[in-house]
Amino acid sequence: MLNELPITQDVSACVGGAHGLDRVAYDRLLGAAAAALAGLAADRRGGVPLLALPARRDDMMAWAPIVERYRRLYDQVVVLGTGGSSLGGATLCRLVDSTFGRSNGSPRVRFLDNVDPWTFDALFAEVDIARVGFITISKSGGTAETVMQTLVVIDKLVERLGRENLSTRLTVIAEVADSPLRAIAAEFGLFCLDHDPNIDGRYSALSVTGLLPAEIAGVDVEAVRRGAAAVLDTTLAAGNPAEAPPAVGAAVNVGLAQTRGVSQAVLMPYLDRLDRFAFWYRQLWAESLGKGGHGTTPINALGTVDQHSQLQLYLDGPGDKLFTLILSNPTGRGPLARPAVAGKAAAGLDYLMDRAMGDLLAASQRATADTLVARGRPVRRITFETLNEEVMGALMMHFILETIIAARLLGVNPFGQPAVEDGKILARRYLREAGR
Repeated sequence: MLNELPITQDVSACVGGAHGLDRVAYDRLLGAAAAALAGLAADRRGGVPLLALPARRDDMMAWAPIVERYRRLYDQVVVLGTGGSSLGGATLCRLVDSTFGRSNGSPRVRFLDNVDPWTFDALFAEVDIARVGFITISKSGGTAETVMQTLVVIDKLVERLGRENLSTRLTVIAEVADSPLRAIAAEFGLFCLDHDPNIDGRYSALSVTGLLPAEIAGVDVEAVRRGAAAVLDTTLAAGNPAEAPPAVGAAVNVGLAQTRGVSQAVLMPYLDRLDRFAFWYRQLWAESLGKGGHGTTPINALGTVDQHSQLQLYLDGPGDKLFTLILSNPTGRGPLARPAVAGKAAAGLDYLMDRAMGDLLAASQRATADTLVARGRPVRRITFETLNEEVMGALMMHFILETIIAARLLGVNPFGQPAVEDGKILARRYLREAGR
């Protein structure tokens, strides 16, 4: 059954040996994961929205007119939001965004997830705002940063283009509630799409928050859900937790933390199009597990870039990290290093001559993995042949399930982020105290 998945996981370098997870502890945690899997299966049968998403298609029909309008009218689409309202969509859009221009005639979708005034000044100074559509996303509808972004954008749109066509230029995604964003939408006649109140923002990548921007950008969002469904179906149909890759990943993470002092989890994909995925994972893991003194610190990295910035620490620093390398098969892909171009330098570059760029990437990712293992570091490999929408959906669902199962093993609630609310309350107080 595992061979049918778009992705494959190998944890053999994490279990056993002098530095790996003890087999007894591993088996104990896998046994405990059985209850988490049974709970997930019951949740799915009960129609829990998060687990129903991979099989849904009806919601796509609801937002299809928005996709058509934005693709027809705009050269660029800017998504306003932060955290889970932004990272899922940004991760999916990266599949088709080369960073060098529009892909397949689709609008270029950008994500503004901060409130840096310089960035917004640059936006309004450098783009033809008449050719830009906006989407604003906040689960609660009250996120201060997103409300600020939205008010500023509306102000500029009204100033330059008038109020009458505002509803075609800005769409709001928020849960149905009495909230600032819903009130603003009512004031200006903006169309609203509903954010499911039962899906936390960081778990919402496979919902409208992630898929609407992705479809506008030209991503095959049905294939994303198909890949997610493959992982979900395989996981919940597993005869035992050892046959469920997310349960195996959760057991390795929790076990190494509890028995080997592994307090950090490095996620290192080897494709530029997965750089945002590492940021998405970082929020998912940190906000879900960092409760009551539990959790490990997620670290996002990117190969081969971080071989030249962090690998020295990873190899020769503290042995407190689990490494998850996400690897494709780039062999033979890309342009060649030709001897005719290298000229006299070719003699010292025999290892590169007539090799494709993908050959160097393949050799580099293999060398990093083998060197880490040789240094006694626990290394997990997640592999696939070629990155596409199904693979991305599978990766997202794998880590969503792994996170939930790890939380169950730790005895914490994987949903909500109660400690974060303290900072939000304090920021509002400071603004009020500052006056105008």
